Amino acid sequence: MKKITIILLTVFMFFGLVACGNKDTDTGNDGPVEITFWHTYTEHHQAFLNEMIDEFNNSQDQVKVVAVQQPYQDYDANLLQAIRNGVGPDICSRFATNVADYIEDDLLVDFAPYINDSKNGIPNFKENLIGNLYGEITQWGDGSIYMIPVIVTSEVLYYNKTLFDKYNLEVPTTWEELETVSRFLYEKTGKPGFGTDSAIDTFQGLLIQNGSNYIDAKTKSMDVNETIALDQLNWLADGIKEGIFRLPGDDYYLSGPFVSQAVASYIGSSAGVGYAMANDGAFEVGVAPIPQADKNSQYISSWGGGYVCFKSTDAKAKAAYTFLKWFTSAENDAKWATYFGALPAYEDALETDTFKNSLNDNLAIKALYESKDAVNWLNSIKGSASVRTAIDKMISEVCLTGRDAKAAYDEMIATSNKELGQ
Repeated sequence: MKKITIILLTVFMFFGLVACGNKDTDTGNDGPVEITFWHTYTEHHQAFLNEMIDEFNNSQDQVKVVAVQQPYQDYDANLLQAIRNGVGPDICSRFATNVADYIEDDLLVDFAPYINDSKNGIPNFKENLIGNLYGEITQWGDGSIYMIPVIVTSEVLYYNKTLFDKYNLEVPTTWEELETVSRFLYEKTGKPGFGTDSAIDTFQGLLIQNGSNYIDAKTKSMDVNETIALDQLNWLADGIKEGIFRLPGDDYYLSGPFVSQAVASYIGSSAGVGYAMANDGAFEVGVAPIPQADKNSQYISSWGGGYVCFKSTDAKAKAAYTFLKWFTSAENDAKWATYFGALPAYEDALETDTFKNSLNDNLAIKALYESKDAVNWLNSIKGSASVRTAIDKMISEVCLTGRDAKAAYDEMIATSNKELGQ
């Protein structure tokens, strides 16, 4: 890893020297500072992002943002390779698990000096962030801020309201109720009553809701309650084996099977509401907060992440901050969140008419807003992204191949501890 760090620093120093000699693209004296913005958005999301970037570029002449769409498949690997080759983006959206790895290799710009600047900073930045977001983006200590949140997406429960109404079923608010409803619907239709787009996040949520810890950042090791973990893993696996639950498989997302009525309900991102609704009027779609195990330990995943800036030159870092400050202003944040099917990351954006109107127009945003106080984060340190991979492997083997849950769990813990301890 030290060798990679040395190579990266050498690449950045070289490109920094080249950029410093090019006033048109770096200093801003003779032209705007150009920064690249990588994203994986497609279709209407991509079109709307381009509209917002055009609006920013036309609003001033100091910074030019160039959006570059990247395929979602293998995005993480492609991004890392591009950074190593010195051709990566200036800014992109990342999750805290990714940020933890980047911090270790000193790849990211610390936004704190910009945010706290007396003239060009963001007033009340900490107080304005909703929920527990400030804790998530400052969990690495030293007062550094490596990621600037824009929106909060998370899990909601999509369900076939027409089918639920037909059988006078209440929308489940607990996992026990979900199991009962799913079994009833399976008996009536022969199809699973429930599925989840992300078994990893659902399993993590089941852990936290039932009182387990996750990663201990101080010891750099897993801190999972084995009894709770095995109970929840077997519960999920038993439901899949019985046929009342299902995972996406080759579908990747369950919106397709949901629209075709191959599954009666599923947990997916609030941002995917358009796909869940695309059934040509075949049935009415309902959206609700996801089930909880305990009223005192409510939890849903924080999926918003935040925007990061990779180190190159001071001019590009300042340009990235300038754009993100504009992007997170109340009205712009509300516009992007509303269009994306998410919550704005900032309290002042929640108070805009743009967002308030969305509560009447978008069922997923309304469901997420109702559970916004339950949105929380998990410790992210170097190796935590690999922990998710280990959890995914464990779930797949137990739920789909019938592997013994204890053996798979033990392997997950051992693999995770090795990754965290490196």
